Amino acid sequence: MLAPEVADRWRPRTPVARVLQQAPAEAFSPAERVTPLRKPPNFVPAVQRWSLQVPPGQPQFRTAVFGAEAPNEATLNEHPLFSWIELFLRDHPDGPHFHQHARSRTLYGNVSHVVSAYWVDEDRFERWMRDQTVQAWWKDPARLQGPFATWREILRIPRDRQESLFWLDFPVGVSGCPEVALYPTPYCGYYGAMRDRLMATAKDKLETALSSGLQKVNGRKGFGEYWSIEPPNNLAIIRGGSSWGFMDDEQHASYDDQLREPVIAGMDYLDRNPLPSGCASMRWQRSSDIRGNLEPDEYAHAYFLSLAHLEDWAENHASHAAIFSAAIRRYRHYGAANQLRTWHEVYVLPEGGHTFEYLNCHPDTGLLPWFKGRQLN
Repeated sequence: MLAPEVADRWRPRTPVARVLQQAPAEAFSPAERVTPLRKPPNFVPAVQRWSLQVPPGQPQFRTAVFGAEAPNEATLNEHPLFSWIELFLRDHPDGPHFHQHARSRTLYGNVSHVVSAYWVDEDRFERWMRDQTVQAWWKDPARLQGPFATWREILRIPRDRQESLFWLDFPVGVSGCPEVALYPTPYCGYYGAMRDRLMATAKDKLETALSSGLQKVNGRKGFGEYWSIEPPNNLAIIRGGSSWGFMDDEQHASYDDQLREPVIAGMDYLDRNPLPSGCASMRWQRSSDIRGNLEPDEYAHAYFLSLAHLEDWAENHASHAAIFSAAIRRYRHYGAANQLRTWHEVYVLPEGGHTFEYLNCHPDTGLLPWFKGRQLN
C-alpha cells in the first residue's frame, strides 16, 4: 500500500453541473473526412457514455500536472510542493476550476504525489500564469537540492483536439469543472470510436513527424538539473481510469476477479515497453487526498508518440484486448445496474504553448528521457 485507506467506498459525489440532453452540433463529424468514420451502421452501444463540451467561446482549455517525488513516503510528505499547492492551486483566486490528487510509484522505486489541475477559462489561466509569486517558486535554486524531485507539465488543448467519456454521477478530471457540460456522445462502444470523437481528425490524420519512433536522448542526468522539454507535434495523451467505490460486494468481487487485473497488466506493459508501444511515459496512479490517504479510484496518465501509436496498442495488443473484452462482458452482464465507473480524456497536442519542466528529477521521469530540450540552470 502507498498510504492508509480512507474508505473502500466513495461518499456520493455531486453529479456534474451541466448536462445536455442531446449532443451539440460540434460533436458530429462532417461527412467529408480524411479518415472515414468507423461507427457501424445502426450501431447501438451497450452503455451510453457522455463526452465533454468546453464552454462556448473558449477555443481551448488547459490541463496541468504538478508532481512531487521522493525516495519514500515519509520524505515525500515533507515535500515543499504541498505548501505551493495550497497557496497557488487551492486558494489562489485564478487557480484551476478543478484539481485532484493521486499517489503512485515508479519503476525505479520512488514514490510520487501528483496533482492534476484544469482551467477552462483562458483569461483566468493567463492571469494565473502571469502571477510572479506563482512562478518564482519554480525558479528558486532550492528546487535543485535535497531528496525532492519536482515537475510540471502544462498542456494547451484546442477544443477539437480532445475527446472524452464520462458518467454523469462521477465527475472527475475536466468533467469536475462546473463550467463544463456533458452530452451523450454519438460515438461510443466500438473500436475506432476514439478517433471518431476527435473532431480534428476529420481534416488531419494527426500523424507524428518523428517517423523513427522514440529515441532516448543521452546526456541528461536529471539530478541537480532543471530541464525544459519540447514535445513533438501531435503527441497524444490519455488520462483515464476506474472507480469501484460505487459497488456492492458482489460487483466489487466481479471487478477484482475479471477486470482489474487485466487493466493493471496493460498499464504495466506500457510502462515497461516504451519503444515497441510508443508510450513515452506511463503513470499508474491511485486517487488520494492531499495527505496521501487513498481512495477507491485508479487511473493512468500516459504520453504516446501519436494517436496512431495509442490506437495500435488499443486495437492490436493482447493487453488491451483483454481489458476491452472484460469491460464489454461486464456491461452486457450488468446493463443499467452496472456500478463500475470508468472515464477517460484523450488529447492530441498541437505545436507550441506547452510547459514540460523537470527539476532535480530521475532521468526517466515523464518526457525527460525523450525529445528536444533546454537545460535552464
